Amino acid sequence: MNDLGDTDLMEIHAVVTPEDILVELEKHRERYIATLGDVKEIYGAQTERYAEAYKEYTQKEIDGDLTEAEKKAKPQEPRMPPDRTKTYDRYIALYGVTRTEEVYLSEERFAQFFLDEWDFIRAHISHLSVLRAGGPGTWLDADLSSIAGNALAMYAQP
Repeated sequence: MNDLGDTDLMEIHAVVTPEDILVELEKHRERYIATLGDVKEIYGAQTERYAEAYKEYTQKEIDGDLTEAEKKAKPQEPRMPPDRTKTYDRYIALYGVTRTEEVYLSEERFAQFFLDEWDFIRAHISHLSVLRAGGPGTWLDADLSSIAGNALAMYAQP
């Protein structure tokens, strides 16, 4: 066996079964779906509050009552991040029909499948952090920030 101290870690591959991969992907997919549900709930509330703020802004604009500060603080529509569930679904389908007994995973695929380290998950966690923090223009109250915090906490668990 090679001494790992003398081995380039990029050369190491994990040897796992398709079943191992499926278990991990399904677990990560369920967590993602649960937290995406929270994001959708928050987004719905944000959208309602944005609509109210934009209506007020528009009425002031029509009436000619907008101050320069209000013009600069024009309400911005909240953005719902894309649903990436299909990324998990694609790999679950692939490994669900794999007939081989062993799969060799690169370090990158191992990190994605077993550690849930995807670019879209990093973006999802970042989005949850912004939602938890709230702040001007987010239309979030303590309850919605708490929902984001609880969703974010799901990613702190191994």
